Amino acid sequence: MFNRFTFARDRGTLMYVFCFLRLLPIVFSCGIVAAYGQPGRQDPAPLVVQFSCSGGFYSAPLEVRLSAPEGAVIYYTTDGSYPTVRSPRYSRPLVLHRTTVVRALARRGQVVGRATAQTYFIDEPPTHLPIVSVAINPGILFHPQSGIFQEGPLADTSSEHRPGANFWTRREFACHVEIYENDGTCVHNSGAGFRLFGGYSRIFPQKSIVLVARDRYGKKYFRHRIFGPNQPKKFKYLVLRNGGSDFAGAHFRDELMNRLTDGWGLEKQAFRPALLYLNGQYWGLYHIREKVNGRFLEDHADVDRDSLDLIEHQRQVRRGSGAHYFRMLDYIRTHDLADAAHYEWVRTQMDVENFMDYQIAQIYCFNTDAGGNIRYWRPHRPGGRWRWILFDTDWGFGLHNPNAWQEDAIAFFTEPNGPRWPNPPWSTFLLRHLLRQRDFRHQFVRRFCDRLNTSLSTENVLREVDWFETTLGPEMPRHLQRWRRSLANWSQHVAIIRQFAEKRPAVLYEHLARHFHMGALARIELHVGVGGSVMVNNTITAGPGVFHGTYFEHLSIALQAVPAVGYRFAGWEGIDRQGRAVETYLPANGTLIVRARFEPDRHPLDNVVFFNEIAPAGNKTGDWIELYNAGEKPVRLKGWVFSDAHRRWTFPDVTVAPRGYLVVCQDSAAFRKQFPSARPIVGDFRFGLNKQAEHLLLYAADGRAVDSIAYAIEAPEGAFTLDLLMPSLDNAVADHWGVHVGPGSPAAPNPLYHARIVAEQKERATRLGLAIGVLILLLGFLLLRRFHAYATGRVRTLL
Repeated sequence: MFNRFTFARDRGTLMYVFCFLRLLPIVFSCGIVAAYGQPGRQDPAPLVVQFSCSGGFYSAPLEVRLSAPEGAVIYYTTDGSYPTVRSPRYSRPLVLHRTTVVRALARRGQVVGRATAQTYFIDEPPTHLPIVSVAINPGILFHPQSGIFQEGPLADTSSEHRPGANFWTRREFACHVEIYENDGTCVHNSGAGFRLFGGYSRIFPQKSIVLVARDRYGKKYFRHRIFGPNQPKKFKYLVLRNGGSDFAGAHFRDELMNRLTDGWGLEKQAFRPALLYLNGQYWGLYHIREKVNGRFLEDHADVDRDSLDLIEHQRQVRRGSGAHYFRMLDYIRTHDLADAAHYEWVRTQMDVENFMDYQIAQIYCFNTDAGGNIRYWRPHRPGGRWRWILFDTDWGFGLHNPNAWQEDAIAFFTEPNGPRWPNPPWSTFLLRHLLRQRDFRHQFVRRFCDRLNTSLSTENVLREVDWFETTLGPEMPRHLQRWRRSLANWSQHVAIIRQFAEKRPAVLYEHLARHFHMGALARIELHVGVGGSVMVNNTITAGPGVFHGTYFEHLSIALQAVPAVGYRFAGWEGIDRQGRAVETYLPANGTLIVRARFEPDRHPLDNVVFFNEIAPAGNKTGDWIELYNAGEKPVRLKGWVFSDAHRRWTFPDVTVAPRGYLVVCQDSAAFRKQFPSARPIVGDFRFGLNKQAEHLLLYAADGRAVDSIAYAIEAPEGAFTLDLLMPSLDNAVADHWGVHVGPGSPAAPNPLYHARIVAEQKERATRLGLAIGVLILLLGFLLLRRFHAYATGRVRTLL
């Protein structure tokens, strides 16, 4: 009976299981219906109009068909206006004979879809530039009373700048934007905001425009690397700039100064020439630019846009607060900067090297509009210093004076009593007071010469002018015809810039000598051998090869040999002083020939102490790097040097433990807030790390290179680190590094390395578990065999 009862209970259980399995699909289906609605009764399809052919470039007239979900009515426009029920109702294919932007929406009952648009460029001249197509209600722009491209009834026509004119509005209007790359690919198509942009350049017939990406119009961002692979991948604002004050001139003066300062470390707006079509009409040549605001700084300076101060002109605070800046000005006003201690305090408040480069750029091109038209900022972090943004240099390169190459811009930018625009006293205040300091004067003149020998040399400037002439030249006849300007006038302005490039350096050397008593010109011819390079004045990286530079007899020149990994510095030839870093004077009206020699050599700590993690996007922590000691002994780093190939930082007396880490911080106070338990750390190095491309070096106290790492990546958004996958791998091999999105793991195993360790541990555990399982099965099998043999033997015995 026991066996029968047990069997009956088992049959009941099996029946329950069987019924449950039969009902499971029904239960699952009910869940799906509850969650997503009954099949066949979904919400109506979104009312999106489909175009039979995509916008783009066509060589002949074409036919465009529109379609929408069943039961919907399509309304469309071809003049750029937003379609409504009063617009033409679609009933037959559209035959397009010329460039047209078609905007269309669908309506079903009271439900109205969002308008979409496609621009068809028909038989347009070929171009190698990207194209932006903007569709907007024509009345917004051209209505004689209210159009924002018009002067309107309230304009004061007695003034050149037309105060009260409609084009001074700050209002934003809805539009539709398409962006086509130079290969014809559409990379953006969405609604957007439309605003006018600029200062006095609004009086020109071709207006500058700001395009704004917002959710309410369509897409939240313009998601495309418009300015190239090492630039941001998304933008909230895009400026279509008409050349600013240079609209009727060369149309590239500001962009030229922008290119000339590549590699200076200045915050500046990227640019890209492009064509604009407005409501299907050719609207001429523009430069796509970034907009200077908190987002711009977040993209380029690794700072949180909500944690910074941004000021423009004299005291117009655009973001954050001006209190820190105003305190600094008060200090300078009441303390003589000729005193070294006072100057050192100011250096903690503002980035002096950045300020020098900013002033050098303005003085070189003689931008007479720089006095009040300025932007400057600082991050909200301990040690955050003021920096200047290169901005709006259209008045340079002889815009209003063909002979501007001979003007004394040093006198202009240090004038104590302008007394008003373009160089009021407040705009020259900082440079005047800083030049009272001997060290600042010396470094300023030396840095100016460095720039004249490289970026601002006649050869380099003419090379950049050639680039603009080649890039813009094919587009200029059509652009100038559109705006009733003369090609001869454009060519004349290009010739003025060429003359400026040829004659400006010699004049600036004269002005530097006169203002700062530098004596006669003196030259250096620096030969750099294989196995390293030479830093000239911590600004120029020379070699391998020959560097020619022009300086002054009363100006010392700093030379620092930088051996590559696997080499050591073997000495100088041509100067008496020895040592890796030396200063020397040059002979008046002569040339000093110097040779830097390197020879093969490996430091004993090569592959022992090395870069293990790099954080170049630390907007909350400051940038940082992590060193790892793979050896069995502690390593003392006193006197060691960390460098980014242009700037150097010397380690204090600090030790890296065996198999241990050391974090080197740009801003240790900010770092500790985010990583309070990370130890040990050291800092602060006073330069940032480029998140797209950088070259980092580590030198021992004797000057020999211990480690070097270079990277060039497409940086992800937000915080990320570059991690060596395993400490045992060669960190000179790119494939041995990975990009980890997140805050990183300072003073601990790298996340990618840790993940690999965990994976390996899991794999080992799995293998061990399988082995143990197999062993248990074997033991069980053996035990069963023995039990079977034992049982069989007993049965035989009983029988």
